[in-house]
Amino acid sequence: AYSLCLCVPSYSFPSSIPVLMATSTITMTCLKRPAPDEFGVDDAGCKAQKLDTAIELGPTFNTGGSSGSTASIVRQPVSAAELQALGARLRAGKLVAFPTETVYGLGANGLNPDAVLDIFKAKGRPLTDPCILHVAHADQAYELLDLGPLEKSVFECLTSSVWPGPLSVVGRARSVVPKVVTAQTDFVAVRCPNHPLALELLKAAQVPVAAPSANRFGHISPTLAEHVLEDLGSWPGLKILDGGACNVGIESTVVKLDLDNNRVLILRKGGATMDRLKEALDSGFKAGSFGTQQISVELYTHKIVDEEEVESAKVTSSSKPAKAEEPVKCDESEAQQAPGMMLKHYAPAVPTFLLRTGTSTSSVASLKKTILIDFGAALKGRHADFLKCFDLCAATGCSEEACQQVFAVLREAEAFALAHEAEAICLTDVSSSSAPSPGSFTEALYDRLYRASSGRYATLSEASLLELQ
Repeated sequence: AYSLCLCVPSYSFPSSIPVLMATSTITMTCLKRPAPDEFGVDDAGCKAQKLDTAIELGPTFNTGGSSGSTASIVRQPVSAAELQALGARLRAGKLVAFPTETVYGLGANGLNPDAVLDIFKAKGRPLTDPCILHVAHADQAYELLDLGPLEKSVFECLTSSVWPGPLSVVGRARSVVPKVVTAQTDFVAVRCPNHPLALELLKAAQVPVAAPSANRFGHISPTLAEHVLEDLGSWPGLKILDGGACNVGIESTVVKLDLDNNRVLILRKGGATMDRLKEALDSGFKAGSFGTQQISVELYTHKIVDEEEVESAKVTSSSKPAKAEEPVKCDESEAQQAPGMMLKHYAPAVPTFLLRTGTSTSSVASLKKTILIDFGAALKGRHADFLKCFDLCAATGCSEEACQQVFAVLREAEAFALAHEAEAICLTDVSSSSAPSPGSFTEALYDRLYRASSGRYATLSEASLLELQ
């Protein structure tokens, strides 16, 4: 069983909600509604710091089909009338899953707090994990973000270069944005996706659409409509707009405008590289958009010391690291300013480990009961030792190609592991093949693999997978 954190008003929804396949249910235990000032919360009753309420997922779930599903896929070709109908569903507070260039999103009317809360119910997502608001064009973002003059100049510079595209920008939220969207932080991320169906749907919806990835919380992100159906097929009446495979394949880069310190902080690495963002800001500076002020782009890391001490943070050096930067790790009971920052994310339902050299503690599994996900055939000489091998790309150093299919490969490996009773999945360390530049596709890929393994490392012996200290 998995345990997830969620905080809700005690009257929000029933104590048992089926959200997975027909073989699974979610059982909800609700918090006693706190007094309005007990935790510094608003009328939604959502606690912004520590959350106690747990959702327990059933011990079994189906990853191989949609038996008993109440959801349906809207297949191509999609007519204008069908898109208008889906837009109307969103305006009316219903959920619609839709394709973007990054991953499939589970969408709801971003100005309707009850509709957004359904996203959290359907996914089993903690309310500390905020949603990104999706818009059809940049002008709509100004209705959601409260930007000062310099912030607006930097925002326009970034979005004119990358939007529509895989970049989400975090700024102060206007009062129109519901607190449930922002995880009570008063900051919201906004993006304009680069997918024709997504843009048409957003235009039809006529409202900003809150949309995290359309999967069970913590599970592998969906890059096909079928992935959405596998994870969320039991949500009543869910419509899934089929747009084929996502061509970027990993989530958007999330940046925060931190202009009090003359910088843009990368909170989550993704489909827009640091170099691309730097080029956009350099062009803006040369054009005089920021006056005499140079704006830097820096990586943000948050190191958890223990359960109670989560305040220490630093900005990494821009020098080239020998390995990928250690991914951001945040306590899921703390309200986040960006999604995708919690340790366990994108995880298969089989114990998963990143391969690395080091001192081992114990044997995890026989290699004959272990699946390898390789990177450009880096471990080709050991392939025969494993139950099954998959590869993220054809050649070492092909990080952008690997990003396009990492989630599809993780799902394929998971399905094979469950069907053949494998004991573990191991992942080749993509950061060891070269020295990746900060904020590159290699670092974004490493971030997903690190979270898929929940930060666990292992090494190979002659016949076993050994967990590292």
